[in-house]
Amino acid sequence: MQYEETAVEFFSDNNAQKKVLTHEAAGDFAQKLNDTTGGYKSPFAEAALWIKGEMLDIQGMIDAVKGRENVMKK
Repeated sequence: MQYEETAVEFFSDNNAQKKVLTHEAAGDFAQKLNDTTGGYKSPFAEAALWIKGEMLDIQGMIDAVKGRENVMKK
């Protein structure tokens, strides 16, 4: 926001109507930006969670086969 203030002052002779991010018509741009970026998910965290779930599925299958073998032995 400070960058826009400086740029408008320098390039448009301090004409407030040239503002884009902090213009009155844009509303509270900083809050909108924080809300939008707060909703993003990390693809790395999502991949790690998916891989962990797959590993748990494999472990569950291994345990099921071992349990079946034990039942068959008895």
